[in-house]
Amino acid sequence: MNKAMRILVVLTGLMFSQSLLADSAVYEIAKGKHKIYLAGTIHLLRAQDFPQPAEFDAAYQASQTIFFEADLQKTQTPEFSQRFAQAMMLPNNTTLKDVLNADTWAALQAFAEKSQYPLSQTMMFNPAMTSIIITMTEAKKFGVGDGVDTYYDKRARADGKTIGELESGDEVIAYMKSFAQEDPNKIINSTLKDMDNLQSYFESMVESWKAGDLDSLDKEMGQKMKADVPNAYQVLMVDRNKKWLPKIEQMFKTPEVEMVLVGSLHLAGSDGLLVQLKKSGYQVTPYKIKK
Repeated sequence: MNKAMRILVVLTGLMFSQSLLADSAVYEIAKGKHKIYLAGTIHLLRAQDFPQPAEFDAAYQASQTIFFEADLQKTQTPEFSQRFAQAMMLPNNTTLKDVLNADTWAALQAFAEKSQYPLSQTMMFNPAMTSIIITMTEAKKFGVGDGVDTYYDKRARADGKTIGELESGDEVIAYMKSFAQEDPNKIINSTLKDMDNLQSYFESMVESWKAGDLDSLDKEMGQKMKADVPNAYQVLMVDRNKKWLPKIEQMFKTPEVEMVLVGSLHLAGSDGLLVQLKKSGYQVTPYKIKK
């Protein structure tokens, strides 16, 4: 789909979000008499990016159990934050300067000075954690905050729905530690390369997500990640999808209907959950709201 067509799809989706023509990143997965809803989310959004496509609410209302990648309440505790930060620290009192080559270190210093990023306060963290902190710091400058997952986590708890998780907090930490094994210079250089156009990049991502355009998300984000930091792509995308798949398949043995919310990239592309579920014999169709 070219850029003009993609914008047209997005505008149509925004104007007619209640119609049967509305596209979204919500899919109905069926086998036999049982079905679940698999929804691709954006973990961080601005206030103006809400409301989410109407299919999300419809699937939520039709489900008794809501699954997230991990239990957000558990991963937002001070105890977990401390464990996560500890796991992402460089070993043996080394600093970022020690693990980066001269060119990458100079580029990071230049970025920190230009953007007023507090580099001296994060020197003890590995490049993976530094990448996260840099991205979050810059994104907050244009209003990015809680996204779809947090919205439905709060809503499900208020509504008394059952909440499930695909992975534990310890598994999240283990995946991030594996991500940290990627070439540190690749991680930092890839991050810095994205910062100049972060807002437009973010807006394009949200645009594609609202239109349910998983192909564009895979092309613009997934394949870029695969090319720039292949080990991270393998660990954070491919390996996790493989581990989640049997847990999703177990849901078809329960009497209730589940809604599973995961980052949209986990649905997209040849490594995505939608392709894997199709290969396993499940019916995978975009979810449409019935009149």
